[in-house]
Amino acid sequence: MPRSLPLAVGRRSVLGASAASLALLGLAACGPNAAGGGGGGSDAGGGNSFRFGWWGNAKRDELTQQALAAYQEVAPDVTISPEPGDWGGYWDKLATQVAGGDAPDVIQMDEGYLAEYSSRGILTDLSTTALTTDAFDPSALEAGRVDGGLYAINAGINAPVLLANPAVFEEAGVDLPDDTTWTWDDLVDIATRISEATPEGTYGVQQFGTAGGPPLTVFLRQLGAERFSAEGGVGYTAEQLAHWWELTLRLQDSGAAPEASIAVEEAGQTVDQTLFATGKCGLQAQWSNQVVTLDQSLGGTAIVLRMPSMTGSAAEAKLWYKASMYFSVSASSENAEAAVAFVDWMVNSPDAGKILLVERGVPANLEVREAIVGDLGESDRKAVDFIEAIAEELGEAPPLTPPGGGAVDDAITRHAEDVLFGRSDPATAAQAVVDEAQSLLG
Repeated sequence: MPRSLPLAVGRRSVLGASAASLALLGLAACGPNAAGGGGGGSDAGGGNSFRFGWWGNAKRDELTQQALAAYQEVAPDVTISPEPGDWGGYWDKLATQVAGGDAPDVIQMDEGYLAEYSSRGILTDLSTTALTTDAFDPSALEAGRVDGGLYAINAGINAPVLLANPAVFEEAGVDLPDDTTWTWDDLVDIATRISEATPEGTYGVQQFGTAGGPPLTVFLRQLGAERFSAEGGVGYTAEQLAHWWELTLRLQDSGAAPEASIAVEEAGQTVDQTLFATGKCGLQAQWSNQVVTLDQSLGGTAIVLRMPSMTGSAAEAKLWYKASMYFSVSASSENAEAAVAFVDWMVNSPDAGKILLVERGVPANLEVREAIVGDLGESDRKAVDFIEAIAEELGEAPPLTPPGGGAVDDAITRHAEDVLFGRSDPATAAQAVVDEAQSLLG
């Protein structure tokens, strides 16, 4: 789901729900030719000036600012106006900027919104620019293509994981699982035992029903489904989605995960404010690059685990390499050449790689990945080691989220809460999502 998806810092994806996003949907003709966009505002300051918008946490902001300072030494005639933000407000702000013809020149992009923005002429086809891609992992490069155009360049690779807090396991007297053989039933059992053996307010696992993103997608893939089909429709049946929500009810009813009200509140927290980050939860679903942030919260003790499988075989867990995020260039940028040159440096320069390391994911440029090995801290190494460990276990990458996909994910979030609060049963809620999706997609 488009939440760092999600799961990274916010509860709801906003593209399909907000007024600003609705404005975006009506502006297909206003993308590349809109007046005043992409650095054309009062802060533009000349032909070598541009704006860079991104979302992230304090760690990402710090590293990005260091990278900007380093680039100014390489290109002293360039002026970059940084526009950092948090996930929850980033997409609303970007949609408003696009609607007003004032998008940043360089846009940090997410898979959940790539098709939406590229299909409306808002992003530059980077294959037509001077951007260099020779050293990229081919599959990582392919992740930024839509309808044959390269509308985003991979800023890093990650994969769905479960992070474990060993201190919570130790307090409960529960052993860490063998993540190459465990099943979803094992996870429920382990998490229940942790909740039962720790003080009230500590839980074995986060409530997956409000988490979306990695656990839902992995579970569906293990059922032979996908969030979306290659044709841009829903990639699962109501029965398959209901099966997922039956699992989330098991987590809630057993006490393995927090009750609905706590789970919904937690889903709106930033990563470093979650129950897991504050030592109140044994397991949390995440993208692998988030171990860098959460390891700081846990004093360097976080452990990266594979998601469970249906059969107890890691080879059947259906994990995949995801673009943790991308860099795109606004099609309305008045300083596109300077913006592309900066993006080229961010993804291709070993100097940039040694600053950014793996906070945005493991570099997709293989030469940069090799160059930063000696600079990796322990938390960074955990992310790289996991990516390399699962290389022989991967399934095919899922289809790209289609236009309207964010609205479908909003529907899933809404109906998931109905299930957890007892306002609907899994079968009824799942059918409602499938029915709604027919009018939301395409």
